Amino acid sequence: MSKIAQVLKITLLSWLLVGCVSLKNVDENAFTNENDPMEPVNRAVFSFNDTADTYLMRPIANGYRWLVPKFIRNSIANIFDTLTQPAHFANALLQGQFKDAGSVLGRTGVNLTFGFLGMFDVASQMGIPNPKNDFGQTLAKWGWQSGGPFVMLPLLGPSNVRDTIGLGVDSVADVYYWRFKHEKPLIYGEYALNGIQSREQMLDLMDNMKSSSTDYYAAMRTMYQQNRQKKINQVLPKSQETEQAYDFDFEIEEE
Repeated sequence: MSKIAQVLKITLLSWLLVGCVSLKNVDENAFTNENDPMEPVNRAVFSFNDTADTYLMRPIANGYRWLVPKFIRNSIANIFDTLTQPAHFANALLQGQFKDAGSVLGRTGVNLTFGFLGMFDVASQMGIPNPKNDFGQTLAKWGWQSGGPFVMLPLLGPSNVRDTIGLGVDSVADVYYWRFKHEKPLIYGEYALNGIQSREQMLDLMDNMKSSSTDYYAAMRTMYQQNRQKKINQVLPKSQETEQAYDFDFEIEEE
């Protein structure tokens, strides 16, 4: 099964959970202001995700932070970032963001050449931006600006219909997957390590949010929606931007 099919299968699973959640006496209009018409279902998925994170992912991420020196963690994160650059480059071209495409091309060349195959982020030290254009932005640029209803994906977290499709398409451009797609242990190892290092980078942000939020689900939804709108506005003409108050910054700054 292709990576895009796996992502879309997970999305379908989250929608099928409607049949496992009682919607009796639920006022669906109560959720429209946050573009979250499936909030009871999404909260059920979020509860599953939070439990899995509390007892599995967070302890593993903490152990990873404790066992692996910071410079090695940074190198691993840099390698995974380098692997995503082909997708960023293609999306920048599709969006007509040629300056971003040039930045992606430049930083990839610099990091592969002078950063020991991407282990060190020499490009950022040289001031080359890292725009990270994605296919969700591309779809918005092509006219799908609303994004569709908010959806909480099992294990993958907050999204919407447009960005879930974008996630699936971007996953196809994973150069590591195409190089080793017939080597299942290597593919699953990449998934696991990427998930662990990504969770480790989010430890402090998510801990602070969880401890300070009266409604953790609503805080996560707001953070996602505002951050995504900020990213979408970056590729839209000024006249089409949607105003948002950015209470959260979901991007993790590399150290």
